[in-house]
Formats: sequence, structure tokens, C-alpha cells
Amino acid sequence: MSRTSLRKILVLRLSSIGDIILTSPMLRVFKASYPDCQLHYVTRREFLPLLENDPHIDRLFAVDTADGRSGLRALNLQLSQEHYDAVFDLHNNFRSRILRNGVSTHIHRINKRGFRRLLLLSAHFNTYRRIIAVPDRYIETAARYGIRPDTDGPRLYLTEDIRLSARMKLRAAGVDLHTAASGICPGAKHFTKRWPAEHFTELAKRMTADGEQLLIFGGSADGAAAAQIREAAPKRIVDLTGRLSLLETAAAMEHCRIIVANDSGLMHMATAMQRPVVALFGSTVREFGFFPYQSPATVLEVSGLPCRPCTHIGRDHCPKGHFSCLRGISPESVFEAVEPPAQHT
Repeated sequence: MSRTSLRKILVLRLSSIGDIILTSPMLRVFKASYPDCQLHYVTRREFLPLLENDPHIDRLFAVDTADGRSGLRALNLQLSQEHYDAVFDLHNNFRSRILRNGVSTHIHRINKRGFRRLLLLSAHFNTYRRIIAVPDRYIETAARYGIRPDTDGPRLYLTEDIRLSARMKLRAAGVDLHTAASGICPGAKHFTKRWPAEHFTELAKRMTADGEQLLIFGGSADGAAAAQIREAAPKRIVDLTGRLSLLETAAAMEHCRIIVANDSGLMHMATAMQRPVVALFGSTVREFGFFPYQSPATVLEVSGLPCRPCTHIGRDHCPKGHFSCLRGISPESVFEAVEPPAQHT
């Protein structure tokens, strides 16, 4: 297919926060090469806010998981009427396969390196010849159309209304918007991606010792950990968990000079807001492609553990019981990444 014949394309990525944010480089470089091509995107309804202000997307379609397969088939019929020149399936699971069926004669799917991943997880035999970040794997799907990565990172696009709403909520929570603040994101969907709350608590004591504000980001599920962490310095730590929308969280991150985060969607959100990040990785490794992309970041991990990695998405418990992959990252080492010794001696 020639470059000029691409008039309309479809991108599929149904979830989750980080994975969707990491599609933004692909959308950007595609539109740079094909500015007149209509770019449509399908995602789950709850993640639409991450995309609705992206200037590279011409039309959004929502998937409601409550509608099950019948909802997917109904959306597939709707997409079939759009006559797409190409479909880029950046999810490649059973739902996206239903959605893309018969929609175009040119279907391009992400290469997840599933066999290499399986060997690394099951036998700890590393056959990755080189590490390819997930955003670059997304861009690979369009390589035959001349699409190549640029040198920029992921991005989220905010309106002034979102920023105003975030500022109002921050003030209501007691945040002083005129003084310096740092951020932490103690949550992650799975246990083996969550640095222990007691480690975050010790880090919080150190980060607030000089009077700096510390903002805790996350959803309602992170409230218990946030409450524990806040006890380190109640007057200087503001718990924002469950109080902000997705885009309000992104806007609030703009007030932070640096953010400490687990391997989570909020880590990628922080990089998309161009905040320096200290990222904590436990049961997963960089070969899986989800380390911070083209962004100022320090990654902390425990190297040399024979049981690592034990998963590519996370587990609800440590299979070995010791959880050394994250317990072994000390609060002291994280604080030194946040405040290098030359800055606080």
C-alpha cells in the first residue's frame, strides 16, 4: 500500500492506563508522516479521558465491558462501515480480535515476543537479543508504511479546564501551590509491583524533613497505604488518593519537581507529564519493555535475583515468600535517587 493511499486507519488498545499512554508516541509519529489520514482509536470507556484531548486522534470509539461479546460484535459492525485502509491492533487479545474481524484487509498486530518472554519467565533463559520498549513495538506495527520512532517521550494533553479543576482540588486539600512539592505513587494493581508501604513511609520522613510538601497520588484502593505513609509527617503530606480524576491527577503532577512510583500506570503518567521519575521495579524486568520511555528517569531494581522475573504483569503474592525484589530496595537508596548526595550534603 502506498503512502498516499492511507486515508483512514484504526488503532486498537483497550487498556490499561500505562499501555494507553504509551501509544501516544505511535500516534504522534504516524500523524507526522500522514497528516491528512483520519486516525480512529478504540479503547475501553473508562480510559477515554486519556485520549479525548489528543490532537492526533480524529475519532474515538468506546468499549463497554459490561456489554460482553454482543457489545464487541455490535461495535465491530459499526467499524466495518468505516472502510479502514489499515488496522493497527496494539492489544492483540480476544476482544481486539473480535473488533478487528473483517474491518480491513490490512491488519497489523503487535509482536509481544511471547516465546522469548515465556522462556525468560519459565526457565530464566534470556533470549532477548535487544530490548525494545513497548512504544517502539507499537511503532513497529506501522514500519512498512515508513513510520519510525522520534526522540520524544509519551504525552498526555490537558485542557485549561482540567488544570483549573485540579488546582481547585489541590487547594481544597491543603496544597500550597506556591511552594515546592514532590510526589509519590505507592499503588500498583498487583502486590509484586508495590514497594512496601513501610518503605514509602520511611522515604516520606526523609523527603519532608526539610519542610517540602509531599503529594500522594493514586486511586481509592491505595487509601490504606496512603494513610500509613501520611503518618510520617501529617502536616506536610497531602493524601490525594481517590480525590482526583485521571486527567486531574496528571495536572496535579505538573506541580511536582520529581515523582517516585512503582511499575504502574501512574509511573507512565508522570513521564507523560515530563516529570523526572524514580521508578521502582520488582517482579518485572526491562526486557518486557515497560521501563520509562524517552523520559528523565532513574530505575531502581535488585539485580541478580535468580527468581526474577517471576511475572510480566504482576502477582498477588511472592511465590518464594521473601519478596526480595522490592524489599531489597532500601528507602535510603530511593532517597539518594530523589536527592543525590551532592544536593543535600
